Amino acid sequence: MFPWLRSAEMIQARNDELLQNTMCDEDFDQEEKRAVMITWCFGREQVAITGSWNDWKTIEPLHAFHKDFIIMMVLPCGVYHYHIVVDELRRYAPNLPTEFNASGNAYNILDLQEFVPETPESLSEFEPPPSPISSYDSRPLNDGDFNKPPPELPPLLPTKILDERSFVSRKPKSSQRPSHTLMNHLYKKDGDDG
Repeated sequence: MFPWLRSAEMIQARNDELLQNTMCDEDFDQEEKRAVMITWCFGREQVAITGSWNDWKTIEPLHAFHKDFIIMMVLPCGVYHYHIVVDELRRYAPNLPTEFNASGNAYNILDLQEFVPETPESLSEFEPPPSPISSYDSRPLNDGDFNKPPPELPPLLPTKILDERSFVSRKPKSSQRPSHTLMNHLYKKDGDDG
C-alpha cells in the first residue's frame, strides 16, 4: 500500500484511510433522500424502469397493482432521467414530466430537489400600514363626543331570526337558517326585548 512507511505508520495510514471511508459513508447516509412512487398506467405484460440514478446500470421491474404497474424507490435529492421498459421496448410515460434529447428521443424527468419555500425579500407588503401618531392621544372626552348619534343599525338586526310560531305550536317545522351579520357595535334601546 505505502511501501516507504514502517509498520506502525502503515497501521496509522490504514486507520486514517478506514476513517475517511467511514466518514464518506456517513455523509452519504446523511444525505437527504426522498421516497418516490412511479406509476405506469398504460397496461402491457412486463414493465420495468431504468434511470440515471444509478447511471442506467440496472433495470428494475415494476410491480403489477390492479391495472397499473408501480415501483417505490428512495433516492437522494436531484434531477433524474428515466425510461420505462415496456415489453422490452424503451418508452416514456406521456402523463409524467417529459423532455426530448437532441436526437428527438423522449425520456421522463424526476425532479427531487430539496424544497426551499419561497420567502419574499421583505414581509412589509403583508404588514398593515402603521396608524398615524396623531390618532393616539389622552384627551378627555367632551360633550361633543356624547352628542353624536349612534351608528346606523345593520338592516338584519331588527328582524327576528327564528320562527316564533314553530316554538309556540311545537310542530316539527324547520326554521330557516339565520343570515349572519358582522358588526362591531351594538345599540340597545331601553325596554327592547329583542
